[in-house]
Amino acid sequence: MYYFSTRDLVLIAATSAAGGVLSSYVGYLGNLMNRLFGVPFGAGQFMAGLHVFWFVLARAIIGRTGAGTLTGLLKGLVEFFAGSTHGAVVVLVSVVEGIIVDLVLLPYRRPSRPPAAAMGLAGGLASASNVLVFQGLFFSGVSLGYIALMLAFAFMSGAVFGGVFTAGVLEAAAVAGLLKIPGDGGHRAQTRKPRSAALLLFSAVLALTLAGGAVYYFTSVKVSFADGPAVAVQGNIERPYEYREESFSREVITVRAELVGQVTYVPPADYSGVPMGRILEYARPKASAARLRAIGSDGYEAIFDLSAAMDQPDLIVHFDGEDYRIVAPGWDGAFWVRKLARLVVD
Repeated sequence: MYYFSTRDLVLIAATSAAGGVLSSYVGYLGNLMNRLFGVPFGAGQFMAGLHVFWFVLARAIIGRTGAGTLTGLLKGLVEFFAGSTHGAVVVLVSVVEGIIVDLVLLPYRRPSRPPAAAMGLAGGLASASNVLVFQGLFFSGVSLGYIALMLAFAFMSGAVFGGVFTAGVLEAAAVAGLLKIPGDGGHRAQTRKPRSAALLLFSAVLALTLAGGAVYYFTSVKVSFADGPAVAVQGNIERPYEYREESFSREVITVRAELVGQVTYVPPADYSGVPMGRILEYARPKASAARLRAIGSDGYEAIFDLSAAMDQPDLIVHFDGEDYRIVAPGWDGAFWVRKLARLVVD
């Protein structure tokens, strides 16, 4: 029988909060990788391991079974209340990932620290579980081979970020004497020489890369509006402005549509919003304009032919009370941009 100390609970709370707040940035990284490599995995299984990094880190530092699960629960709640596009499902996904981390690392309790291989296995399996949970809840009819490919990417991402990167962070903390880590220095944090310079170098480069990307994301990609939710309409137009549905309230229409994507399916439902054509008409695209880029706050981007977007009467921008999104009946699910932040005419 054991209990979590105040220090343990503070560390769990801190890692959960950090992981939840940075979840939108992880989505941005995944979308960036999708555009670079053309892999349509939604938020990106390439970077899925960054979600489970926090669970493995907390479990390794605290050295007690249950730390991963509790961190998963709190991180999921932070994401949920921060407005995750997955809704309450994100809590379930995070809890399942935390449970898997605890189960795999069950043999490693204080005073031993889990080896990098065990943390890699825990991170890989936990990261891959998100694919199974989402497909179990929202199976869209994709092939088993496609699901297997997503599982492979998610597992490798979890192994790198949950194993190698976590081991590097723990090594750096031990070298600097910043934390009391099981299996490294007894009851007091103390400095020591690094056991693996290569591991430290790899983790440092990865951390600096992620930090640099985060600065760029929060300063150049993420869009905030002082007067509440809006969509910035900009680019090769005569009248740039911030679109808000209340300014076009008389032009709201209702369409019935279903989202049919490569990995996601949403049954037919009614959506109300303003036609895209009317929004763009007010902006007055210049004669040389040919395409429309719809960009979400997480960096996800869909490209429309400008004429097609303006001429399709049931292509609408829907407001759900918190965020804007595109509803595109008859279009592939990739065009249903969530958390729409910008409409850029090129």
